[in-house]
Amino acid sequence: MNSFDITNLNNGIRLITRKNENTPRTSVNVFIDSGVKYQNRPGIANLVSRLLLQGTRTKTSKQIVDELASEGIEMKFRTKNDCMNFKTIFLNEDIDKALDVLSDIMLNSTFEELEKEKVKLQGELSVELDSPRVLAIDNFIKNMFNNHPYGQSPTTVLKVLPEITKEEIIDFYNNSLSAERINIVVVGNIDKDEIKEKFENKLGCIKQFENKFIVPEVKPLTENKVIKFAKEDAAQAQIIQGWLGPAVTDDDAIKLRILNTLLGSSGLSSRLFLELRDKKGLAYVVRSCYEPFKHAGLFDIYIATEPSNIQVALDGFKTEIEKLKNTLVTEDELKNAKNNYLGKLAFHRETNSQQAYYLGYYDIIGLGARFDDELKDKARNVTPQDIKEVANKYLSLNSTVSILAPEKFL
Repeated sequence: MNSFDITNLNNGIRLITRKNENTPRTSVNVFIDSGVKYQNRPGIANLVSRLLLQGTRTKTSKQIVDELASEGIEMKFRTKNDCMNFKTIFLNEDIDKALDVLSDIMLNSTFEELEKEKVKLQGELSVELDSPRVLAIDNFIKNMFNNHPYGQSPTTVLKVLPEITKEEIIDFYNNSLSAERINIVVVGNIDKDEIKEKFENKLGCIKQFENKFIVPEVKPLTENKVIKFAKEDAAQAQIIQGWLGPAVTDDDAIKLRILNTLLGSSGLSSRLFLELRDKKGLAYVVRSCYEPFKHAGLFDIYIATEPSNIQVALDGFKTEIEKLKNTLVTEDELKNAKNNYLGKLAFHRETNSQQAYYLGYYDIIGLGARFDDELKDKARNVTPQDIKEVANKYLSLNSTVSILAPEKFL
């Protein structure tokens, strides 16, 4: 990607700007160092992001939606494990209108529709849990991160949802909105000085204050766990096995990203696909996934297979992991995995919105906006020995296995 500039507003908010000429739309991403990791009960952070479009002290939710629609402005709010993200995309000439709405929502949201939103969320989560795959993942996540905010799952949210109060929502949001924990990224055909002046006027009133949030420690798994869930109408067995891995700030993270690519996230060319689907015919869907968070990482393997194949699938997982731990990958296979990973990096950074997201995300978690470009060099430098070392370091740890199938197969 091309260069970018970083400056601070007078109140300490970091402003990152990138000028992409000849692009008709501008993207603004605001990140807050907050998110699921800081909530004291499951669902609070999620409800905050859902309520931010439900009305302010100056506009009703309908007025906000109508205003955005009439101007063709896209605006979304998301809460992730390690941050909150406000995203808006608009035509260059509509920047003032977009920033008016964005700042109004950030500074003046009333959270009045909490009870209505809780009912909607309850319905959505209940529908999600009708899916065998979601049920299996639910059991997996809450056992991997037992008693930690990262372990939020649909059932953990549903359990406490009726008890969540408006006071908790407001307290969480207000304690998140501290200037030194906010960055703003603007990518488009822009002038950085004009952008800074606009944000000084809109968000320069946000104060700095001491962060009172505490993130609990992610505790290692002390034993291998197998969690079984009987669902008689399940046509397939849902199997997930996972290990705790390095956090996103750890030097091992990029090595595990490449390992994940060659094992199970590169589609038709991945080892799991070739060995468990093509050769053994165990499933149509089989993959691995590595999600690095700020305070831990999660590496898992997933397959949906015939219930009678549960043990065969688990043995297949073990076989492929042992290969990684005991035998160096070839230079050609590693090169293909790197090219696949680098190709995905490029694909997911083509638009102004995508570039704004990754610049802001890596900055807010403490790696700095430049880390997105550094990823490429780090990926290229991964060696076969690196793959073998991280396989032994992390995939030899205790794991959690979540299995959902009809009772007789458990």
